[in-house]
Amino acid sequence: MSDLLGLALGGVRAARTALETVGDNVANAATPGYVRRRPVLASLAPARANSPFEKDPVAAGGVEVRGIARAVDLILVDSLRRAESQVALLGAAERWLALVEASLSGPASLARPLEEFFASLSDLTADPASLPVRETVLARARQLAARFNASAGELARLVSDLDAEAEVAARQLTSLARSLADVNAQLRRATAGGGAAVSLADTRDRLLTEMASLVAIDVRFSARGEAEVRVGDAGGVLVVDGQRSEPILLRREVGGGFGLAVGPDGAETAPILGGALLGLTLAGRRLADARERLDQLALELASDLNAAHQAGVDLAGADGQPLFATRRLVVTPAAGNGGGARIEAVLADGAAPPPLRLTWNAAAGQWRLARADDSAAVSGSFPLSLDGVTVTGAGPPRAGDLFRIETQQGAAGLDVRPLPATALAAAPRFLADPLASNRGAGRVDVRIGPLLDPPPVPPLAPPFRVEVGPSAMVTLRDAADVVVATGAVGDWLIGDGFEVRISGDPAEGDLFRIRRAGPGSGANGNALALLAVRDCAGALGTPAEAHEALLTALAVPLAEVRARLEAARESRNAAAEAVAEASGVDLDREAADMLRFQQAYQANARLIQTARDTFQALLEALR
Repeated sequence: MSDLLGLALGGVRAARTALETVGDNVANAATPGYVRRRPVLASLAPARANSPFEKDPVAAGGVEVRGIARAVDLILVDSLRRAESQVALLGAAERWLALVEASLSGPASLARPLEEFFASLSDLTADPASLPVRETVLARARQLAARFNASAGELARLVSDLDAEAEVAARQLTSLARSLADVNAQLRRATAGGGAAVSLADTRDRLLTEMASLVAIDVRFSARGEAEVRVGDAGGVLVVDGQRSEPILLRREVGGGFGLAVGPDGAETAPILGGALLGLTLAGRRLADARERLDQLALELASDLNAAHQAGVDLAGADGQPLFATRRLVVTPAAGNGGGARIEAVLADGAAPPPLRLTWNAAAGQWRLARADDSAAVSGSFPLSLDGVTVTGAGPPRAGDLFRIETQQGAAGLDVRPLPATALAAAPRFLADPLASNRGAGRVDVRIGPLLDPPPVPPLAPPFRVEVGPSAMVTLRDAADVVVATGAVGDWLIGDGFEVRISGDPAEGDLFRIRRAGPGSGANGNALALLAVRDCAGALGTPAEAHEALLTALAVPLAEVRARLEAARESRNAAAEAVAEASGVDLDREAADMLRFQQAYQANARLIQTARDTFQALLEALR
């Protein structure tokens, strides 16, 4: 009778635990990361009866719950973790590459400002003396410089935002490692197979998935389920070992990428082999490359245009000055400024000042312009000058107002020099033409050349002339008939600041005149040279080609990343379905289990009731 009650009681307890497990599964069917539980039921070992008078000395053992097990396949979970890491990698790269491309294309593209600038130069070649046309050229040049400045500023902002996101990811990685170490400690104390242990295992797997989404990791489990984590692969740096975790610091690398430093002092370095941090690294390198290409385009364009502009003369007959500056001052007011002062700063040609600070001293009633390190300073009223920077301003300041003055370079520093419209050098510095009496078909070309060294004494007297002599020999003379250079037809003859060449089929005795363009010259030779920069292929190709190459260097990898991301998501979804098949909650299966365990519970309860009724009948029979 006692054996019957023991069997029934064990069955009731096992069915109740199984029903509770099924209830947990149903309640958490939609909980992310929840792994289906199942009770581990086992038969009790048969026990020997203590009475020698019993016919069968072997008593039945019944059933007991040995623990709660997770329906998990660690190989499938590891595959899903790696798939999530790859999706995070490509997702981060795609998001940032798209931002970089958007900052240089569409409305932010340089294509339209470039086209409009060269179109204005084309108008200048048609009417080189027109002041409205000249004003338009300068306006288009300023718009082009402003577009370069805006693009460089947007890329700089993206660099700052990318660094901040990577820094947050590194801190999050440290926090996850610390949390995982805490879970390991609780797993060590928890009863194996107990409800707490399986819940902790779910938490552990969730933390591991979050870590893998940030960086590639290698995971090993102890017999009690504690996770050992290394960054990278099996030979990587250990970041979680049982109850101990190491802080993880972000390390910035040359070229825009990132690395990791592990430990309180960052003594151990770890490469980034996967996860969102690798995606940020790839995007950071592309971003650094885009900034470098943009700077190269700005500097090469400015250099070519400046060289062409300096080869000509303006409306007053003066030599052309550089059209673009490649350094620009940026004045940034402090966020806490309370006054209404407006500050302007002008940079002298060739100056390369360090960062400066401008502050208002209300007690002294004067401004103070100083280097950021306070190694030099000037005080007083406007204008103030220091290190090639002249500062002026207007509006009322307030005590403590601060302005930072910094020099921008490259695309961020491109600016149009303060030239009046009359200073545009549309005419060539030297004009050359054949005499009307020439009998041959010779052509004359002149270009800017070096000054004679040492300078001739007495100085050469313009205008110059080139005479074709016997045997196709040519002679360059000045106005005083001094021979400057001789050569053959087709050779460049070096004059004083210019070079001249006679080509074609000149006749003996033909003369060609070389003179400097004077004030009010209506020639357009230098405007044509400026326009030719549009089609001149430098180290980066033509400006349009260099700009197209800049966009292509972003569009091609972006398209590749998007294709890989789509494939990675499909792979991740397939891995997630496999894990869900093995570990997810199937409500139909849970309903069947619930019915089965309810019937087992009722059967064992009925067995207890039968034993009670039998025992009660025996007692009544003995009265």
